[in-house]
Amino acid sequence: EMQNQNVKTGEEILSELEQYGASKFLLNLYQAKEGNCIEFGTYRQSVEPDAKKTAIEWSVLAKEGEKLLLISKYGLDFKPYNVEMEDVTWETSSIRKWLNDEFMEDAFNMYEQELIAETKVKNPNNNKFKTKGGNDTQDKIFLLSIDEAEKYFTSDEASICVSTVYAIVNIGYQDDGNRDCWWWLRSPGRIQKYAAGVFVDGGIDDDGHDVD
Repeated sequence: EMQNQNVKTGEEILSELEQYGASKFLLNLYQAKEGNCIEFGTYRQSVEPDAKKTAIEWSVLAKEGEKLLLISKYGLDFKPYNVEMEDVTWETSSIRKWLNDEFMEDAFNMYEQELIAETKVKNPNNNKFKTKGGNDTQDKIFLLSIDEAEKYFTSDEASICVSTVYAIVNIGYQDDGNRDCWWWLRSPGRIQKYAAGVFVDGGIDDDGHDVD
């Protein structure tokens, strides 16, 4: 009986399809430009009983060589900057730990995690109030600083953040259709127990909010 050497098993076909999907995904990343929107990772964004995690949309803020600086298009969750009301910097904050541990594991598979570059994150002082930014850190995921927010968003309108339904309902609010939200920056606020952020209308809040 003659055997066709070109016949592939189901496992071989599946493997090739997976490699093709990965290659297509990498090509999309490589071709992305500043201002583009790409999908990367998954997270809960709906509160429907049978809802599954869906793709996270990211805006490309900057591109240097093959490295992209991304920010999520929507506010994905509500978390305190720090679980305790105390003097804190980005280095010691609980939100930094959550982003690089729990969120990392929840939102990205092992392959995607390998694609996220570890970055040396500089933490300057608050220029207005002279509060301490703390030590520089090494992070895969980080919040923007005041300086970076001013650099990458050319207008208040561009920096307005809209949260997902999941994020709104997850903290006990009703989804009334208006999901514009204040969002954290990693810079300190006017005192060391405050962290800076961005107002609902997109303006920089360098006074900040209490961290818890």
